[in-house]
Amino acid sequence: MRSQYAFLLTESTEIRNQSSLLSKQYAFLLAESTEIRNQSSLLSKQYAFLLAESTEIRNQSSLLSKQYAFLLAESTEIRKQTGNHKQLQLYPITTPSISYLC
Repeated sequence: MRSQYAFLLTESTEIRNQSSLLSKQYAFLLAESTEIRNQSSLLSKQYAFLLAESTEIRNQSSLLSKQYAFLLAESTEIRKQTGNHKQLQLYPITTPSISYLC
């Protein structure tokens, strides 16, 4: 009986130690997964911001292309009306850069 009791006591101590170790590992993994979730959320917000920014730039580029085409057509018309057959030099239109606050 004593040997069975000693064996069971040893087994229960081993199980308690393993349980304690598993609890610590679980706490570590939980903290790690929370950190990853937080980083993922931040990256999602950064991605959304960059997507909006790139869409704005694409829209501005499209608008500038249309403005350039219009000005080119206008200058061609003016050249035809004035009889000046030298090609007018058009320079790219620049706009101030737009920056957004996060």
